[in-house]
Amino acid sequence: MGGGALLRLKKPAEINIGLDIDYTVLKKWTPPPDINLICTDAVRFLKHYPYKGDEFVYADPPYIRSARRSKRSIYRFEYTEDQHLELLKLLTTLPCRVMISGYSSTLYSSYLGHWRHISFETRNRAGGKATESIWMNYPEPEQLHDYRFLGNSFRERERIKRRIERWKERFRTMPQLERNALLLALSNDISNSEPGQKSDGLC
Repeated sequence: MGGGALLRLKKPAEINIGLDIDYTVLKKWTPPPDINLICTDAVRFLKHYPYKGDEFVYADPPYIRSARRSKRSIYRFEYTEDQHLELLKLLTTLPCRVMISGYSSTLYSSYLGHWRHISFETRNRAGGKATESIWMNYPEPEQLHDYRFLGNSFRERERIKRRIERWKERFRTMPQLERNALLLALSNDISNSEPGQKSDGLC
């Protein structure tokens, strides 16, 4: 789980669970009531979780050593190649939506080559540039659980926010009957769409 930025910043699901085998990491947290933190091995927990099918699992294991610039240990609980393999084998069998992040490697490509894949530039612990990847076992969604981070960059996210605020202001200044007509038209337009559903969040 590490710093748990995703778990802290995302819109809460109905059930939110954070896993980390390192108790010192969990001790740094003061989680809100809707987040359940568990000190355990992720593979063991995920293997026995009673899935319903609407869960979302985000796995953020230690970066695989073969893809790191520095081969020295940087985590209290490192992952061996065999542990990465065990995790990948499990994640590819889970009956729900799964996302995993890390550095691209031969092992990950061999197991997740058929998953949706996105790479992006980031900074490593030493402050240097690094290319990180995320793999997802589901197609690009038509609806999002949380729209606050829509956009590929900070500038694009700000542009989207400004556009939404402009449309909201125009809607507020419209006469009531015009607002009703617009709402009816939008409702009719999306009447055949499935509403978004909350899911369990496992990180």
